[in-house]
Amino acid sequence: MAAEIDKGCILLRKWKFGDEEDLVKSASDLDVSRFLKNSFPYPYTHKDAHRWIHFVNYVAKGYFMAIEVNKEVVGCIGVEQQEDVFCKSAELGYWIGQKYWNRGIMTHVVKETVDHAFLHMNIVRLYANVFEGNIGSVKVLEKAGFVQEAVLKNAVYKNGNYLDQLIFAIIRR
Repeated sequence: MAAEIDKGCILLRKWKFGDEEDLVKSASDLDVSRFLKNSFPYPYTHKDAHRWIHFVNYVAKGYFMAIEVNKEVVGCIGVEQQEDVFCKSAELGYWIGQKYWNRGIMTHVVKETVDHAFLHMNIVRLYANVFEGNIGSVKVLEKAGFVQEAVLKNAVYKNGNYLDQLIFAIIRR
């Protein structure tokens, strides 16, 4: 995002070196990682945090913002525009530390990110993939205006279990 978003104590901003300590504190939680891709390791180490900050600042396509609450980094949200025939779609991904669940923070952050993506990216569709059982994420997306489009049966293999993949999307108004 070009501009920082500030609503009370919530701030979305670019990742910076120095965020590693806060990142490890919020990310190294089995309950956070269980609904994320395996590329999000558990336990989450300082080396993982350093690698992530380098990736989002120098390698990633799209934008990934640190979620800061009361001057502490507690999560991440990102949007990655797709390519080829999917070039008018972008994938939304996010997570927040367990201490900040059920407080409306992520719903606010997702709504702000959707508005920003539709304003600044040449897309018409934003989608998110949710693993079966991630009720909190389903609620966040629904409150932000996303609609469930599909269920892909046994599409996810995580921690030795097959899970359905739920696909949610919102279309530019």
